[in-house]
Amino acid sequence: MLTELQKKKLTYQFSIFDVDKNGFLEKSDFDKIVNGYAETYNLSQDSETYQYLSSTYAKRWEGLAKEADTNADNKVSLDEWLSYQDNLVNDPKSDFLWLKIASMFHEIQDVDKDGAISLEEYKLIYKIHGIGDDSLAAEIFSKLDFDGDGKIMKNDHLNLVADFYLSNNPESPGNLFFGPYE
Repeated sequence: MLTELQKKKLTYQFSIFDVDKNGFLEKSDFDKIVNGYAETYNLSQDSETYQYLSSTYAKRWEGLAKEADTNADNKVSLDEWLSYQDNLVNDPKSDFLWLKIASMFHEIQDVDKDGAISLEEYKLIYKIHGIGDDSLAAEIFSKLDFDGDGKIMKNDHLNLVADFYLSNNPESPGNLFFGPYE
């Protein structure tokens, strides 16, 4: 069963993916995120990067819809999302899925393909998802960049995401990965 802290964090994450703020996750929300990346990075729809983003988010939506949309209405409610996340959090076999999803997002967010997310790349994540401004992104980034080298390496990214989903410690830095949840 999800803890209250996990519910808060996951409800906040739901709100980030609910781009149109209609209370449901739908394919159109994922399409809008892809369009946000395209606009931010000036990607044409026929570019390899756009095609990768589009297919990756489409697959993510298909997987989410298959597993979370229990009433088959082509949208995922907050209750369905939390139930889906509860199943993932409490199923030890789901670790591979989490790592796969987190790894996929790291690849997308690592724009310059240097194996790390820089502050500038992290700021773009905030812009695309409407999380907050550059100063908030910088403030949170400084808490996630453990060694102060200006980069979040892939392994650190995976650990931060695991903290976001699994930690019940309100002081865990990973809680902030997607922005302030409170």
